[in-house]
Amino acid sequence: MKFSDVLGLALGNLKRRKWRTVLTVLGVFIGTISVVIMLSLGFGLKSSMEKQLNAYGTMTELELNYMGSDKDLYITDEKVEEFKELDYVESVSPQLMAYAILEQGRWCIDTYVIGLTDEELAKIDIGEGTLPDGNSKNLSIVVGNQMLYEAYDKNTYEYVYWSHGEIPDIDFMNKPMTVRMYSDSDVGIDSEGNIYDNSRKKTVNVSGMVAGDIKDSNKYSYFVYTDIDSLKKYLESNYRGKTIPDQPTDKNGAPLNYWVYRMATIRVDSADNVDLAVEYFRSLGYSVNSNREWMEQTNGILVIVQLVLGGIGAVALLVAAIGITNTITMSIYERRKEIGIMKVLGCDLKNIGGMFLSEAAFIGFLGGAFGVIVSYGISALLNIIASPMLSEMIEMNLEISRIPFWLAPVAIIFAIMVGMLAGYVPSRNATRLSPLVAIRNE
Repeated sequence: MKFSDVLGLALGNLKRRKWRTVLTVLGVFIGTISVVIMLSLGFGLKSSMEKQLNAYGTMTELELNYMGSDKDLYITDEKVEEFKELDYVESVSPQLMAYAILEQGRWCIDTYVIGLTDEELAKIDIGEGTLPDGNSKNLSIVVGNQMLYEAYDKNTYEYVYWSHGEIPDIDFMNKPMTVRMYSDSDVGIDSEGNIYDNSRKKTVNVSGMVAGDIKDSNKYSYFVYTDIDSLKKYLESNYRGKTIPDQPTDKNGAPLNYWVYRMATIRVDSADNVDLAVEYFRSLGYSVNSNREWMEQTNGILVIVQLVLGGIGAVALLVAAIGITNTITMSIYERRKEIGIMKVLGCDLKNIGGMFLSEAAFIGFLGGAFGVIVSYGISALLNIIASPMLSEMIEMNLEISRIPFWLAPVAIIFAIMVGMLAGYVPSRNATRLSPLVAIRNE
């Protein structure tokens, strides 16, 4: 018998018993949807996490931190030049930080003004305005897109957004904004036990806003940024002879004659050298963060999540496989005479087994194909309806479901394989059926 003849007999039998075929296909259909959707939830979560991590820098960037008191580990301009000499380091960008309070009317925001190099400033995605102007008379800054929600009423010290969901009426771009920076000599307790505050309020020029709203989060969302040289000039002119905010002092409490940076961004030449760089800087005593490490840890967790979700979906497909086995077994029982006649006529046993195996495979194909098509629809609905709701709850843009292009054909092939495995034992039993017994029983 030709393969087309075997396939024709298989399809003909499925057509004769439409309802049984439909119900069996329905089992595979539900099982396929369960597997695809469960896996898509894992892929969606993984995709969202990757986007979130990428928003905080590339896989070849390291964040070097030191907050200790060992002067040999201070991140200084001299250290920056040393780090640049390393073979696998492409660039080093120090960050100068100073604690500050932004004020506008009754609103205050506690934050850090962070001075960045031109290279780092250029990475900020500006939603409104421009990057800081280094030639501005007043200190020119860019404000993070999440800063508005951290404002509190200076009269009540209440964070109204987090307490009542109200957005403070701060207009960063069009209304005057002032800044207070604090050194150790600005705040203290006098001889009579009263707290004094000698910090000076200065007008600041808000040149731009980081792109995004409360659902958008990146490494520039939470602080205020300016040109590092402009911040140095501002601090030098306003704290001449005093302790500079967030700068260490010598043993006598006097300002140092060099700048100390809390943090530096180090770009490595390739992802292969990230682990080497992390190990080296940690061995020196620095705290090091890298997106590559976070990604590896996250991927390990997500693999477990995907296996669990896929396993849950596979249970439904296992039930469908049992249904296929039952359907093929019933088909063999009802067609014993046909099997007996085919054997008497000398039909190849492979063709007899192949006929029933083809039925099982076709059931798997139909259930898998329709299941994948419907899964795309369910995935789209989840992203349209559920994603905005969940994103608002966790305040992060989230893609709940994502079906990779390769998952559709793999799911269909897997459904076919499940059908063939479920139909293998019954089809083998059909080839072992005695023709005389089959004909006599009929």
